[in-house]
Amino acid sequence: MTISVLAAQMQSVMEKLSNSDPLEVSDELIDKAVEEFRECLVKQLRRDPNEAFRLRMSNIGRPVCQLQMQKSGATAERRPPNHIIRMMIGDAVEIYTTLILRLANANITGGKDKVEFDIAGTTIKGESDIDLDDAVWDVKSCSPWAYKNKWSKGWAGLRDSDDFGYVGQLYGYATGQGKDMGGWIVVDKSSGEVSFVEAEPSLYEQQEIKAGLEKTITKVESDAPFERCFEPEDEFFNRKPTGNKRLPMNCGFCDYKATCWPDSVYKPQAMSKAQNPRHYWYAEFHENADS
Repeated sequence: MTISVLAAQMQSVMEKLSNSDPLEVSDELIDKAVEEFRECLVKQLRRDPNEAFRLRMSNIGRPVCQLQMQKSGATAERRPPNHIIRMMIGDAVEIYTTLILRLANANITGGKDKVEFDIAGTTIKGESDIDLDDAVWDVKSCSPWAYKNKWSKGWAGLRDSDDFGYVGQLYGYATGQGKDMGGWIVVDKSSGEVSFVEAEPSLYEQQEIKAGLEKTITKVESDAPFERCFEPEDEFFNRKPTGNKRLPMNCGFCDYKATCWPDSVYKPQAMSKAQNPRHYWYAEFHENADS
């Protein structure tokens, strides 16, 4: 079944459910979803606070500096109270999406597989989301902004700006099972819209992904000297430099930015005239930015 056909079938199921049209939903499918919910709740609510750092499928695509910080035991920022809700929403979206795929008669050939991936002398472990037609797919929930400005750019956009290491993660899941990379089933957690973003790496790009992962794993496992992967970026407003320097997006999302960038500040854009200006993390910030 092609992805376009599957997407159409999934939309049809969603449209019927949204309008209470007749649709057979077996007790077996509901029971399976309930079982998956319980597993997710146990995972999220009973995390071991003393769990030791390890490289795993979900983090091998992340920046090496972030992994080095975590392994070293550097102090991480405390997460906001809503973090756990975001995590549970992500789990719920995955379960709902998988249920709808089953109702859409998707050719689900695997999922929730315990995967081991041997690379750079290290065995990386993880659990995949779902296989469609023997290709490995990840289900991702995202903000409306990311849905419209990131995922809408398809494979090329994600390849060029992979802030959370999704490409390396999917590559590991697929390669560890000797399967193809399928892609990502992306859900806007605000609007409920769903998109299929196919992974379309060329042979050269696959080699680049592997080389990048090998480099990251070797540095982390060998306790190589810490090096920042990113530098502050000049800020522009109306195409003119403001004199401020922003932290890159990767650093803004990192739990260790206070350690790596101790003088960083979170401020509204100084030049903005908006009633609620967008906030950014700054390595250098001046109230009168253009002066």
